[in-house]
Amino acid sequence: MNEIDEKNQAPVQQECLKEMIQNGHARRMGSVEDLYVALNRQNLYRNFCTYGELSDYCTRDQLTLALREICLKNPTLLHIVLPIRWPNHENYYRSSEYYSWPHPVHDYISVLQELKLSGVVLNEQPEYSAVMKQILEEFKNSKGSYTAKIFKLTTTLTIPYFGPTGPSWRLICLPEEHTEKWKKFIFVSNHCMSDGRSSIHFFHDLRDELNNIKTPPKKLDYIFKYEEDYQLLRKLPEPIEKVIDFRPPYLFIPKSLLSGFIYNHLRFSSKGVCMRMDDVEKTDDVVTEIINISPTEFQAIKANIKSNIQGKCTITPFLHVCWFVSLHKWGKFFKPLNFEWLTDIFIPADCRSQLPDDDEMRQMYRYGANVGFIDFTPWISEFDMNDNKEKFWPLIEHYHEVISEALRNKKHLHGLGFNIQGFVQKYVNIDKVMCDRAIGKRRGGTLLSNVGLFNQLEEPDAKYSICDLAFGQFQGSWHQAFSLGVCSTNVKGMNIVVASTKNVVGSQESLEELCSIYKALLLGP
Repeated sequence: MNEIDEKNQAPVQQECLKEMIQNGHARRMGSVEDLYVALNRQNLYRNFCTYGELSDYCTRDQLTLALREICLKNPTLLHIVLPIRWPNHENYYRSSEYYSWPHPVHDYISVLQELKLSGVVLNEQPEYSAVMKQILEEFKNSKGSYTAKIFKLTTTLTIPYFGPTGPSWRLICLPEEHTEKWKKFIFVSNHCMSDGRSSIHFFHDLRDELNNIKTPPKKLDYIFKYEEDYQLLRKLPEPIEKVIDFRPPYLFIPKSLLSGFIYNHLRFSSKGVCMRMDDVEKTDDVVTEIINISPTEFQAIKANIKSNIQGKCTITPFLHVCWFVSLHKWGKFFKPLNFEWLTDIFIPADCRSQLPDDDEMRQMYRYGANVGFIDFTPWISEFDMNDNKEKFWPLIEHYHEVISEALRNKKHLHGLGFNIQGFVQKYVNIDKVMCDRAIGKRRGGTLLSNVGLFNQLEEPDAKYSICDLAFGQFQGSWHQAFSLGVCSTNVKGMNIVVASTKNVVGSQESLEELCSIYKALLLGP
Protein backbone atom coordinates (compact mmCIF):
# COMPACT_ATOMS: atom_id res chain seq x y z
CA MET A 1 0.00 0.00 0.00
CA ASN A 2 1.16 3.51 -0.75
CA GLU A 3 2.11 5.51 2.27
CA ILE A 4 -0.81 6.95 4.16
CA ASP A 5 0.35 9.62 6.50
CA GLU A 6 -0.78 12.63 8.49
CA LYS A 7 0.93 15.07 6.12
CA ASN A 8 -1.38 14.00 3.29
CA GLN A 9 -4.44 14.34 5.52
CA ALA A 10 -5.10 10.65 5.41
CA PRO A 11 -8.23 9.36 7.08
CA VAL A 12 -6.19 6.84 9.07
CA GLN A 13 -2.51 7.25 9.89
CA GLN A 14 -0.15 4.45 8.97
CA GLU A 15 0.68 3.55 12.55
CA CYS A 16 -3.01 3.42 13.48
CA LEU A 17 -3.76 1.17 10.55
CA LYS A 18 -1.36 -1.55 11.76
CA GLU A 19 -2.96 -1.56 15.19
CA MET A 20 -6.47 -1.71 13.73
CA ILE A 21 -5.54 -4.65 11.49
CA GLN A 22 -4.30 -6.51 14.56
CA ASN A 23 -7.56 -5.69 16.38
CA GLY A 24 -9.67 -6.93 13.47
CA HIS A 25 -10.93 -3.43 12.68
CA ALA A 26 -9.14 -2.95 9.34
CA ARG A 27 -8.36 -5.22 6.42
CA ARG A 28 -8.07 -5.37 2.67
CA MET A 29 -11.33 -5.04 0.80
CA GLY A 30 -12.75 -8.25 -0.57
CA SER A 31 -13.27 -8.70 -4.30
CA VAL A 32 -17.07 -8.43 -4.12
CA GLU A 33 -16.73 -5.27 -2.03
CA ASP A 34 -14.28 -3.86 -4.55
CA LEU A 35 -16.79 -4.34 -7.39
CA TYR A 36 -19.29 -2.15 -5.60
CA VAL A 37 -16.68 0.40 -4.55
CA ALA A 38 -15.63 0.65 -8.21
CA LEU A 39 -19.09 2.04 -9.04
CA ASN A 40 -18.36 4.93 -6.69
CA ARG A 41 -14.71 5.32 -7.71
CA GLN A 42 -15.85 5.83 -11.29
CA ASN A 43 -18.84 8.04 -10.44
CA LEU A 44 -21.17 5.50 -12.04
CA TYR A 45 -23.53 5.33 -9.08
CA ARG A 46 -24.50 7.65 -6.24
CA ASN A 47 -26.74 6.21 -3.57
CA PHE A 48 -29.81 4.32 -2.57
CA CYS A 49 -32.10 5.55 0.14
CA THR A 50 -34.76 4.13 2.44
CA TYR A 51 -37.45 6.17 4.14
CA GLY A 52 -38.47 4.89 7.55
CA GLU A 53 -41.23 6.11 9.84
CA LEU A 54 -41.43 5.14 13.51
CA SER A 55 -44.53 5.19 15.69
CA ASP A 56 -43.14 7.76 18.14
CA TYR A 57 -40.52 10.48 18.40
CA CYS A 58 -37.00 10.08 19.71
CA THR A 59 -34.74 12.76 21.13
CA ARG A 60 -31.25 13.65 20.01
CA ASP A 61 -29.75 11.83 23.01
CA GLN A 62 -31.87 8.73 22.36
CA LEU A 63 -30.82 8.70 18.72
CA THR A 64 -27.14 9.06 19.61
CA LEU A 65 -27.26 6.19 22.12
CA ALA A 66 -29.24 3.95 19.75
CA LEU A 67 -26.76 4.58 16.91
CA ARG A 68 -23.89 3.88 19.25
CA GLU A 69 -25.29 0.46 20.15
CA ILE A 70 -26.01 -0.38 16.50
CA CYS A 71 -22.50 0.60 15.38
CA LEU A 72 -20.72 -1.29 18.16
CA LYS A 73 -22.56 -4.46 17.13
CA ASN A 74 -22.11 -3.79 13.40
CA PRO A 75 -18.65 -2.31 12.68
CA THR A 76 -19.39 -2.34 8.93
CA LEU A 77 -21.43 0.81 9.62
CA LEU A 78 -18.24 2.53 10.82
CA HIS A 79 -16.05 1.63 7.85
CA ILE A 80 -14.31 3.86 5.34
CA VAL A 81 -12.14 2.96 2.36
CA LEU A 82 -8.50 4.08 2.48
CA PRO A 83 -7.74 5.11 -1.10
CA ILE A 84 -4.24 5.13 -2.51
CA ARG A 85 -2.72 8.41 -3.72
CA TRP A 86 -4.52 10.29 -0.99
CA PRO A 87 -5.74 13.02 -1.32
CA ASN A 88 -5.73 13.02 -5.15
CA HIS A 89 -7.43 9.64 -5.43
CA GLU A 90 -10.51 10.77 -7.40
CA ASN A 91 -8.43 11.93 -10.36
CA TYR A 92 -6.05 8.99 -10.06
CA TYR A 93 -8.84 6.38 -10.22
CA ARG A 94 -10.02 7.86 -13.53
CA SER A 95 -6.57 8.31 -15.06
CA SER A 96 -4.93 6.40 -17.89
CA GLU A 97 -2.25 5.43 -15.39
CA TYR A 98 -4.81 3.61 -13.23
CA TYR A 99 -6.66 2.08 -16.18
CA SER A 100 -3.45 0.75 -17.75
CA TRP A 101 -3.00 -2.23 -15.44
CA PRO A 102 -5.10 -4.57 -13.27
CA HIS A 103 -5.40 -4.12 -9.52
CA PRO A 104 -5.88 -7.56 -7.94
CA VAL A 105 -4.74 -6.20 -4.55
CA HIS A 106 -7.49 -3.95 -3.25
CA ASP A 107 -7.48 -0.90 -1.02
CA TYR A 108 -7.82 -1.19 2.73
CA ILE A 109 -10.97 -0.57 4.69
CA SER A 110 -10.88 0.61 8.27
CA VAL A 111 -13.31 1.73 10.94
CA LEU A 112 -13.36 5.44 11.70
CA GLN A 113 -11.24 6.91 14.45
CA GLU A 114 -14.26 8.70 15.86
CA LEU A 115 -17.84 9.53 14.97
CA LYS A 116 -20.16 12.21 16.31
CA LEU A 117 -23.88 12.47 15.60
CA SER A 118 -23.09 15.44 13.36
CA GLY A 119 -20.95 13.08 11.25
CA VAL A 120 -24.07 11.01 10.52
CA VAL A 121 -26.97 13.48 10.47
CA LEU A 122 -26.92 15.07 7.06
CA ASN A 123 -29.02 18.01 8.28
CA GLU A 124 -25.99 19.27 10.22
CA GLN A 125 -23.39 19.01 7.45
CA PRO A 126 -22.71 22.33 5.67
CA GLU A 127 -21.76 20.72 2.34
CA TYR A 128 -25.34 19.45 2.00
CA SER A 129 -27.12 22.57 3.24
CA ALA A 130 -28.55 23.63 -0.15
CA VAL A 131 -30.11 20.21 -0.85
CA MET A 132 -31.30 19.85 2.73
CA LYS A 133 -33.09 23.18 2.52
CA GLN A 134 -35.01 21.92 -0.53
CA ILE A 135 -35.79 18.56 1.12
CA LEU A 136 -37.14 20.16 4.30
CA GLU A 137 -39.19 22.68 2.32
CA GLU A 138 -40.78 19.89 0.27
CA PHE A 139 -41.40 17.85 3.43
CA LYS A 140 -43.18 20.83 5.00
CA ASN A 141 -45.20 21.56 1.86
CA SER A 142 -46.27 17.92 1.64
CA LYS A 143 -47.50 18.10 5.28
CA GLY A 144 -44.99 15.57 6.53
CA SER A 145 -45.20 13.05 3.68
CA TYR A 146 -42.36 11.35 1.87
CA THR A 147 -42.76 12.34 -1.78
CA ALA A 148 -41.24 11.57 -5.17
CA LYS A 149 -39.70 15.04 -5.16
CA ILE A 150 -37.89 14.31 -1.88
CA PHE A 151 -36.62 11.06 -3.34
CA LYS A 152 -35.43 12.88 -6.47
CA LEU A 153 -33.52 15.39 -4.33
CA THR A 154 -31.77 12.55 -2.49
CA THR A 155 -30.51 11.15 -5.83
CA THR A 156 -28.21 14.19 -6.09
CA LEU A 157 -26.40 13.35 -2.84
CA THR A 158 -22.89 11.90 -2.97
CA ILE A 159 -21.80 10.14 0.21
CA PRO A 160 -17.98 9.85 0.18
CA TYR A 161 -16.78 6.27 0.49
CA PHE A 162 -13.43 7.45 1.88
CA GLY A 163 -14.65 9.45 4.91
CA PRO A 164 -12.70 10.93 6.50
CA THR A 165 -15.10 12.29 9.12
CA GLY A 166 -18.19 10.25 8.39
CA PRO A 167 -19.15 6.72 7.35
CA SER A 168 -20.45 5.66 3.92
CA TRP A 169 -24.05 6.41 4.95
CA ARG A 170 -26.01 9.34 6.33
CA LEU A 171 -29.29 9.89 8.11
CA ILE A 172 -31.72 12.66 7.20
CA CYS A 173 -33.93 13.61 10.14
CA LEU A 174 -37.29 14.99 9.02
CA PRO A 175 -38.64 17.38 11.67
CA GLU A 176 -42.38 17.91 12.18
CA GLU A 177 -43.78 19.88 15.12
CA HIS A 178 -40.57 19.18 17.08
CA THR A 179 -37.18 20.44 15.87
CA GLU A 180 -35.14 18.23 18.19
CA LYS A 181 -37.37 15.15 18.10
CA TRP A 182 -37.87 12.90 15.09
CA LYS A 183 -39.77 9.83 14.01
CA LYS A 184 -39.28 10.09 10.25
CA PHE A 185 -35.87 9.46 8.71
CA ILE A 186 -34.15 8.78 5.40
CA PHE A 187 -31.21 6.40 5.39
CA VAL A 188 -28.90 7.38 2.50
CA SER A 189 -25.93 5.22 1.55
CA ASN A 190 -23.52 4.57 -1.27
CA HIS A 191 -23.30 0.94 -2.38
CA CYS A 192 -19.76 0.30 -1.14
CA MET A 193 -20.52 -1.96 1.78
CA SER A 194 -24.26 -1.61 2.04
CA ASP A 195 -27.37 -2.74 0.16
CA GLY A 196 -31.13 -2.34 0.31
CA ARG A 197 -31.58 -5.07 2.89
CA SER A 198 -28.91 -3.36 5.07
CA SER A 199 -31.07 -0.23 5.18
CA ILE A 200 -34.10 -2.28 6.27
CA HIS A 201 -31.98 -3.90 8.98
CA PHE A 202 -30.97 -0.41 10.09
CA PHE A 203 -34.54 0.66 10.82
CA HIS A 204 -35.32 -2.59 12.62
CA ASP A 205 -32.18 -2.15 14.73
CA LEU A 206 -33.05 1.49 15.40
CA ARG A 207 -36.51 0.47 16.59
CA ASP A 208 -35.08 -2.26 18.85
CA GLU A 209 -32.36 -0.07 20.37
CA LEU A 210 -34.79 2.77 21.07
CA ASN A 211 -37.09 0.28 22.80
CA ASN A 212 -34.15 -0.88 24.92
CA ILE A 213 -33.69 2.64 26.35
CA LYS A 214 -35.83 2.62 29.51
CA THR A 215 -34.69 5.89 31.12
CA PRO A 216 -33.65 9.23 29.57
CA PRO A 217 -30.04 8.75 28.47
CA LYS A 218 -27.21 11.03 29.44
CA LYS A 219 -25.82 13.36 26.82
CA LEU A 220 -23.18 11.70 24.63
CA ASP A 221 -20.56 13.71 22.76
CA TYR A 222 -19.64 10.79 20.49
CA ILE A 223 -21.36 7.84 18.87
CA PHE A 224 -18.00 6.15 18.79
CA LYS A 225 -14.39 6.88 19.73
CA TYR A 226 -11.89 4.23 18.75
CA GLU A 227 -9.30 4.78 21.47
CA GLU A 228 -11.99 4.39 24.12
CA ASP A 229 -14.35 1.90 22.49
CA TYR A 230 -12.23 -0.48 20.44
CA GLN A 231 -12.53 -3.29 22.99
CA LEU A 232 -16.34 -3.05 22.80
CA LEU A 233 -16.37 -3.13 19.00
CA ARG A 234 -16.94 -6.37 17.11
CA LYS A 235 -14.41 -7.34 14.47
CA LEU A 236 -15.12 -6.55 10.83
CA PRO A 237 -16.57 -9.59 9.08
CA GLU A 238 -14.40 -11.36 6.53
CA PRO A 239 -15.18 -10.65 2.85
CA ILE A 240 -18.35 -12.55 2.04
CA GLU A 241 -16.69 -14.59 -0.74
CA LYS A 242 -14.70 -16.34 2.01
CA VAL A 243 -17.87 -17.87 3.46
CA ILE A 244 -20.02 -18.20 0.32
CA ASP A 245 -18.91 -19.96 -2.86
CA PHE A 246 -19.57 -17.53 -5.73
CA ARG A 247 -17.81 -19.61 -8.40
CA PRO A 248 -19.90 -20.04 -11.55
CA PRO A 249 -20.15 -23.36 -13.43
CA TYR A 250 -17.80 -24.00 -16.35
CA LEU A 251 -20.52 -23.31 -18.92
CA PHE A 252 -21.15 -19.83 -17.49
CA ILE A 253 -18.72 -18.06 -19.83
CA PRO A 254 -19.88 -19.54 -23.18
CA LYS A 255 -23.54 -19.15 -22.18
CA SER A 256 -22.91 -15.52 -21.14
CA LEU A 257 -21.09 -14.75 -24.37
CA LEU A 258 -23.89 -16.27 -26.48
CA SER A 259 -26.71 -14.58 -24.58
CA GLY A 260 -24.76 -11.30 -24.58
CA PHE A 261 -24.35 -11.46 -28.37
CA ILE A 262 -28.06 -12.13 -28.92
CA TYR A 263 -29.04 -9.48 -26.40
CA ASN A 264 -26.79 -6.79 -27.89
CA HIS A 265 -28.22 -7.33 -31.37
CA LEU A 266 -31.90 -7.69 -30.49
CA ARG A 267 -32.32 -5.57 -27.37
CA PHE A 268 -34.76 -2.72 -27.43
CA SER A 269 -33.13 0.53 -26.34
CA SER A 270 -34.40 4.01 -25.57
CA LYS A 271 -32.99 7.47 -26.23
CA GLY A 272 -31.55 7.53 -22.71
CA VAL A 273 -27.80 6.95 -22.44
CA CYS A 274 -25.70 5.72 -19.50
CA MET A 275 -23.15 8.25 -18.28
CA ARG A 276 -21.28 9.29 -15.17
CA MET A 277 -23.55 10.68 -12.49
CA ASP A 278 -22.21 14.24 -12.77
CA ASP A 279 -23.04 14.19 -16.48
CA VAL A 280 -26.64 13.09 -15.89
CA GLU A 281 -27.40 16.49 -14.37
CA LYS A 282 -25.76 18.30 -17.30
CA THR A 283 -27.40 16.50 -20.24
CA ASP A 284 -30.37 14.62 -18.75
CA ASP A 285 -32.61 14.78 -15.68
CA VAL A 286 -33.83 12.18 -13.18
CA VAL A 287 -37.61 11.75 -13.01
CA THR A 288 -39.29 9.93 -10.13
CA GLU A 289 -42.67 8.74 -8.88
CA ILE A 290 -43.91 6.83 -5.83
CA ILE A 291 -46.81 4.36 -6.06
CA ASN A 292 -48.51 3.41 -2.78
CA ILE A 293 -50.58 0.27 -2.50
CA SER A 294 -52.63 0.38 0.71
CA PRO A 295 -52.61 -2.61 3.12
CA THR A 296 -56.14 -3.57 1.99
CA GLU A 297 -55.13 -3.36 -1.68
CA PHE A 298 -51.94 -5.29 -0.95
CA GLN A 299 -53.91 -8.11 0.68
CA ALA A 300 -56.25 -8.15 -2.33
CA ILE A 301 -53.25 -8.49 -4.68
CA LYS A 302 -51.88 -11.43 -2.68
CA ALA A 303 -55.32 -13.07 -2.66
CA ASN A 304 -55.60 -12.57 -6.42
CA ILE A 305 -52.23 -14.23 -7.00
CA LYS A 306 -53.17 -17.14 -4.72
CA SER A 307 -56.50 -17.72 -6.47
CA ASN A 308 -55.01 -17.69 -9.97
CA ILE A 309 -51.74 -19.56 -9.48
CA GLN A 310 -51.42 -22.98 -7.92
CA GLY A 311 -48.75 -23.37 -5.27
CA LYS A 312 -46.81 -20.61 -3.58
CA CYS A 313 -45.96 -17.67 -5.82
CA THR A 314 -44.08 -14.58 -4.64
CA ILE A 315 -45.15 -11.07 -5.56
CA THR A 316 -41.97 -10.26 -7.55
CA PRO A 317 -42.97 -12.03 -10.83
CA PHE A 318 -46.40 -10.38 -10.56
CA LEU A 319 -44.76 -6.95 -10.25
CA HIS A 320 -42.42 -7.79 -13.13
CA VAL A 321 -45.11 -8.95 -15.59
CA CYS A 322 -47.50 -6.11 -14.70
CA TRP A 323 -44.71 -3.59 -15.33
CA PHE A 324 -43.85 -4.81 -18.82
CA VAL A 325 -47.54 -5.18 -19.74
CA SER A 326 -47.98 -1.57 -18.57
CA LEU A 327 -45.10 -0.44 -20.78
CA HIS A 328 -46.87 -2.08 -23.71
CA LYS A 329 -50.24 -0.49 -22.85
CA TRP A 330 -48.55 2.91 -22.42
CA GLY A 331 -47.39 2.80 -26.02
CA LYS A 332 -44.55 5.32 -25.68
CA PHE A 333 -41.65 2.96 -24.97
CA PHE A 334 -41.88 -0.25 -26.94
CA LYS A 335 -42.54 0.87 -30.50
CA PRO A 336 -44.26 -1.33 -33.14
CA LEU A 337 -41.62 -3.58 -34.68
CA ASN A 338 -41.33 -5.78 -37.76
CA PHE A 339 -39.91 -8.57 -35.63
CA GLU A 340 -39.62 -9.46 -31.97
CA TRP A 341 -37.01 -7.70 -29.90
CA LEU A 342 -35.81 -8.44 -26.42
CA THR A 343 -35.97 -6.40 -23.29
CA ASP A 344 -34.31 -7.25 -19.99
CA ILE A 345 -35.17 -7.54 -16.33
CA PHE A 346 -32.49 -7.22 -13.65
CA ILE A 347 -33.52 -8.50 -10.20
CA PRO A 348 -31.14 -8.07 -7.22
CA ALA A 349 -31.20 -11.06 -4.88
CA ASP A 350 -29.90 -11.30 -1.31
CA CYS A 351 -26.80 -13.48 -0.94
CA ARG A 352 -27.30 -13.87 2.82
CA SER A 353 -29.57 -16.87 2.27
CA GLN A 354 -26.43 -18.79 1.24
CA LEU A 355 -24.65 -18.18 4.55
CA PRO A 356 -24.12 -21.14 6.87
CA ASP A 357 -26.95 -21.77 9.32
CA ASP A 358 -25.17 -19.99 12.14
CA ASP A 359 -26.83 -17.13 14.05
CA GLU A 360 -23.57 -15.39 14.91
CA MET A 361 -22.36 -15.44 11.32
CA ARG A 362 -25.69 -14.24 9.94
CA GLN A 363 -25.58 -11.38 12.42
CA MET A 364 -22.14 -10.37 11.13
CA TYR A 365 -23.40 -9.99 7.56
CA ARG A 366 -26.64 -8.13 8.24
CA TYR A 367 -24.85 -5.07 6.86
CA GLY A 368 -22.73 -5.01 3.74
CA ALA A 369 -23.06 -5.14 -0.06
CA ASN A 370 -24.23 -8.73 0.08
CA VAL A 371 -26.45 -8.77 -2.97
CA GLY A 372 -26.18 -10.59 -6.29
CA PHE A 373 -28.55 -10.49 -9.23
CA ILE A 374 -30.71 -12.50 -11.59
CA ASP A 375 -31.13 -11.22 -15.11
CA PHE A 376 -32.97 -12.55 -18.11
CA THR A 377 -34.15 -11.24 -21.47
CA PRO A 378 -37.80 -11.91 -22.31
CA TRP A 379 -39.40 -11.26 -25.71
CA ILE A 380 -41.25 -7.96 -25.71
CA SER A 381 -44.15 -9.57 -27.59
CA GLU A 382 -44.90 -11.75 -24.52
CA PHE A 383 -46.32 -8.69 -22.78
CA ASP A 384 -48.66 -7.59 -25.58
CA MET A 385 -51.73 -8.91 -23.76
CA ASN A 386 -54.68 -6.86 -24.98
CA ASP A 387 -56.19 -7.57 -21.54
CA ASN A 388 -56.11 -11.32 -22.20
CA LYS A 389 -56.25 -13.05 -18.79
CA GLU A 390 -55.56 -16.42 -20.39
CA LYS A 391 -52.07 -15.19 -21.23
CA PHE A 392 -51.53 -13.05 -18.13
CA TRP A 393 -51.54 -15.51 -15.25
CA PRO A 394 -49.62 -18.32 -17.00
CA LEU A 395 -46.89 -15.80 -17.80
CA ILE A 396 -46.60 -14.83 -14.13
CA GLU A 397 -46.43 -18.49 -13.17
CA HIS A 398 -43.74 -19.02 -15.80
CA TYR A 399 -41.56 -16.23 -14.45
CA HIS A 400 -42.11 -17.39 -10.88
CA GLU A 401 -40.59 -20.71 -11.96
CA VAL A 402 -37.76 -18.95 -13.82
CA ILE A 403 -36.82 -16.85 -10.79
CA SER A 404 -37.20 -19.76 -8.34
CA GLU A 405 -35.01 -22.01 -10.48
CA ALA A 406 -32.37 -19.28 -10.78
CA LEU A 407 -32.23 -18.93 -7.00
CA ARG A 408 -32.11 -22.71 -6.48
CA ASN A 409 -29.19 -22.93 -8.90
CA LYS A 410 -27.49 -19.94 -7.24
CA LYS A 411 -27.42 -17.99 -10.50
CA HIS A 412 -27.58 -14.73 -8.54
CA LEU A 413 -24.03 -15.47 -7.36
CA HIS A 414 -22.49 -16.28 -10.73
CA GLY A 415 -22.18 -12.80 -12.27
CA LEU A 416 -20.28 -11.55 -9.24
CA GLY A 417 -18.44 -14.86 -9.02
CA PHE A 418 -17.05 -14.60 -12.54
CA ASN A 419 -15.77 -11.04 -11.96
CA ILE A 420 -13.92 -12.00 -8.78
CA GLN A 421 -12.17 -15.02 -10.25
CA GLY A 422 -8.40 -14.85 -9.81
CA PHE A 423 -7.61 -14.91 -13.54
CA VAL A 424 -10.07 -12.04 -14.15
CA GLN A 425 -8.67 -9.94 -11.30
CA LYS A 426 -5.12 -10.62 -12.47
CA TYR A 427 -5.57 -9.63 -16.10
CA VAL A 428 -8.50 -7.20 -16.20
CA ASN A 429 -8.91 -3.67 -14.86
CA ILE A 430 -12.38 -3.94 -13.34
CA ASP A 431 -12.95 -0.17 -13.24
CA LYS A 432 -12.17 0.26 -16.93
CA VAL A 433 -14.41 -2.66 -17.91
CA MET A 434 -17.29 -1.18 -15.90
CA CYS A 435 -16.87 2.17 -17.65
CA ASP A 436 -16.59 0.60 -21.10
CA ARG A 437 -19.73 -1.50 -20.54
CA ALA A 438 -21.77 1.46 -19.32
CA ILE A 439 -20.76 4.88 -20.59
CA GLY A 440 -22.42 5.78 -23.86
CA LYS A 441 -24.64 2.68 -23.93
CA ARG A 442 -28.38 3.16 -24.45
CA ARG A 443 -30.79 2.30 -21.64
CA GLY A 444 -33.33 -0.43 -22.29
CA GLY A 445 -34.76 -2.65 -19.56
CA THR A 446 -35.82 -2.52 -15.91
CA LEU A 447 -34.11 -2.91 -12.54
CA LEU A 448 -36.64 -4.41 -10.11
CA SER A 449 -35.42 -4.50 -6.53
CA ASN A 450 -37.94 -5.90 -4.04
CA VAL A 451 -36.44 -5.79 -0.55
CA GLY A 452 -39.42 -7.59 0.95
CA LEU A 453 -42.48 -7.50 3.21
CA PHE A 454 -41.90 -6.62 6.85
CA ASN A 455 -44.77 -7.33 9.22
CA GLN A 456 -44.81 -5.21 12.35
CA LEU A 457 -46.23 -7.08 15.32
CA GLU A 458 -48.10 -5.27 18.07
CA GLU A 459 -46.03 -5.42 21.23
CA PRO A 460 -47.81 -3.81 24.19
CA ASP A 461 -44.59 -2.99 26.06
CA ALA A 462 -42.80 -1.54 23.02
CA LYS A 463 -42.98 2.21 22.52
CA TYR A 464 -41.45 2.13 19.05
CA SER A 465 -42.55 0.22 15.99
CA ILE A 466 -42.08 0.75 12.24
CA CYS A 467 -45.04 2.36 10.48
CA ASP A 468 -43.71 2.77 6.97
CA LEU A 469 -40.76 1.90 4.74
CA ALA A 470 -39.91 2.96 1.18
CA PHE A 471 -36.79 1.89 -0.72
CA GLY A 472 -35.56 3.53 -3.90
CA GLN A 473 -32.52 4.18 -6.07
CA PHE A 474 -31.65 5.76 -9.38
CA GLN A 475 -30.05 3.03 -11.47
CA GLY A 476 -26.91 5.02 -12.24
CA SER A 477 -24.70 3.37 -14.84
CA TRP A 478 -26.69 0.15 -14.97
CA HIS A 479 -28.10 0.10 -18.47
CA GLN A 480 -31.73 -0.29 -17.41
CA ALA A 481 -34.11 2.47 -18.41
CA PHE A 482 -36.20 2.14 -15.23
CA SER A 483 -35.55 1.40 -11.59
CA LEU A 484 -38.34 0.04 -9.37
CA GLY A 485 -37.63 -0.14 -5.64
CA VAL A 486 -40.25 -2.08 -3.69
CA CYS A 487 -40.77 -2.40 0.04
CA SER A 488 -43.87 -3.36 2.03
CA THR A 489 -45.20 -3.25 5.58
CA ASN A 490 -48.50 -4.43 7.01
CA VAL A 491 -49.07 -0.93 8.45
CA LYS A 492 -48.99 1.33 5.37
CA GLY A 493 -48.80 -1.20 2.57
CA MET A 494 -46.45 -1.44 -0.39
CA ASN A 495 -44.39 1.46 -1.73
CA ILE A 496 -42.95 1.29 -5.25
CA VAL A 497 -40.35 3.99 -5.92
CA VAL A 498 -39.88 4.45 -9.68
CA ALA A 499 -36.94 6.29 -11.26
CA SER A 500 -35.95 7.02 -14.84
CA THR A 501 -34.67 9.96 -16.89
CA LYS A 502 -36.30 12.54 -19.15
CA ASN A 503 -34.38 11.22 -22.15
CA VAL A 504 -36.04 7.83 -21.58
CA VAL A 505 -39.65 8.82 -20.82
CA GLY A 506 -39.90 12.37 -22.16
CA SER A 507 -41.07 14.18 -19.03
CA GLN A 508 -42.13 13.86 -15.40
CA GLU A 509 -45.76 13.90 -16.55
CA SER A 510 -45.13 10.98 -18.89
CA LEU A 511 -43.66 8.91 -16.06
CA GLU A 512 -46.68 9.73 -13.87
CA GLU A 513 -48.94 8.56 -16.72
CA LEU A 514 -47.03 5.28 -16.98
CA CYS A 515 -47.18 4.75 -13.21
CA SER A 516 -50.93 5.38 -13.23
CA ILE A 517 -51.36 2.60 -15.81
CA TYR A 518 -49.11 0.34 -13.72
CA LYS A 519 -51.03 0.92 -10.49
CA ALA A 520 -54.35 0.28 -12.21
CA LEU A 521 -53.05 -3.02 -13.58
CA LEU A 522 -51.66 -4.08 -10.19
CA LEU A 523 -55.05 -3.48 -8.58
CA GLY A 524 -57.17 -4.99 -11.34
CA PRO A 525 -55.27 -7.32 -13.64
